[in-house]
Parts: sequence; C-alpha cells; structure tokens
Amino acid sequence: MKCISSPALDDTQIARYVDGEADDSVVAHIKECPFCSQRANQWTVLQNRWKEQLYRLTCPTPMELGDYHLGLLPAPQVLVVAQHLRECPLCRREVAELKDFLDDLAPRDNLLGTAKVLIAWLAGGPGKQSKNGFVPSGVALRGEAKGPLIFEAEDIVITLDVQPNPNGQVSIQGQVAADDQDQWTGAVVRVLQVDMPGLTTSLDDLGAFGFAEVRPGSIQLKITSPTGIEVQIPNIDIAL
Repeated sequence: MKCISSPALDDTQIARYVDGEADDSVVAHIKECPFCSQRANQWTVLQNRWKEQLYRLTCPTPMELGDYHLGLLPAPQVLVVAQHLRECPLCRREVAELKDFLDDLAPRDNLLGTAKVLIAWLAGGPGKQSKNGFVPSGVALRGEAKGPLIFEAEDIVITLDVQPNPNGQVSIQGQVAADDQDQWTGAVVRVLQVDMPGLTTSLDDLGAFGFAEVRPGSIQLKITSPTGIEVQIPNIDIAL
C-alpha cells in the first residue's frame, strides 16, 4: 500500500494529526488516504503505550503524600510536592481522601469516655509523631502488596500476608501481637473499600484473622478491641 500522493506525509505531520494540531490539508489527506490513515492509527497505538509506561511516573509516592498532609516533609520537599499537587488532580484526590479518612479517626466521646485510636505505620518507616498526635503509617503501599507486611502502633504489631487467588481477588491472612494479648481476643477486624460492602471478621485467641476474598485496590484495615482501642491502617493499595 502506498500514499495516494507524493511525497507522502512525514512523521511530524502524522504526529501533529494524532495530537490534534494538524492543518486542514493534512486532516483531509488522512481521511482520503488509507496508507496515511493506517500510519496515524499505528502512531496513536504507540503513543498510548508510551503514556501507559509513563503514567504517574513523576507523582510523589503515597508515603510522601501522607507525610506532606501530616506536615512531616522537609521544607524543600514540601515546595516540590505542593507544586505537583497544583498540577496533578490524581494526587490531589489521594490527599483529599487521606484527609477525610484521618478526620474520621479523630477521637469521639461516647458512653465509655474517649475512644483510643492508633494509626499503625509500616515497620522500619518513620516513627515520628504528627501534630495531631497520630503516628504516620506507610499510608499506602501502591503496587507493593507482597507479604508479609509488618505494621506497628505502640506495643501492637500487625502482620499481613497478601496472596493472589485464581479468581482475580486476593486473600489476606493477619496476625496481631501485643503486650497484653488477651485484651485483643475477639477484636473486630474490618476491611473497608470504596463502593464495596465492608468485610468483617474477628481475632481468635491467638490473634489470627483472615479474609478469603478481597478485591484488589485500596483498602483500609480497622481492628477494634473489646476495650475500645482501635488500630487503623489507613491505606494499603493491593495490586496483583
């Protein structure tokens, strides 16, 4: 197959057409010429592949976004992340979702007094206190759902093992260990996901729990003891 005219359109003209910047004569030519139309389609496929490879390549990590929101980033890094947030709606949404979630964690008064809420952080991560008294977690583990993952909150250690299922979902096996292990027996464990019903189970007398089928994506894990202590892992991004 050859172009219907000579010379044929060059790569620059084809690229400008794909980007919607070609002049009328080039647009008219591609509509009439099967050869150049095929080249334009091939260029579009190639460009889409490039975009997939570069998707969110320049975005801050979820850890950096979480520490930015909690005021834990060094000043120079704050400026970089702030500039990025002005330009990236995806990261702005992540920060907004984290803010809403942490607002929901604020202690509330009830009949038993003020509930104690802890945020677990990824073991080996920063153990610094934020301004509101919460401890920052790994906040999100985008694409890192390979167990075991170990989280800590005060004297509590939570181990998670995430494994893929043949049906495209994942199973989560967990273990809670604490200095006072007995107070966690029977604790309620919840997995929360956007637009999905919550999953609920409880700790056995050894501190173990499990979920057989969890949809990949962002999850929130909440473990509430019978005495009212609640440990939160705000955001784990599970990817197969």
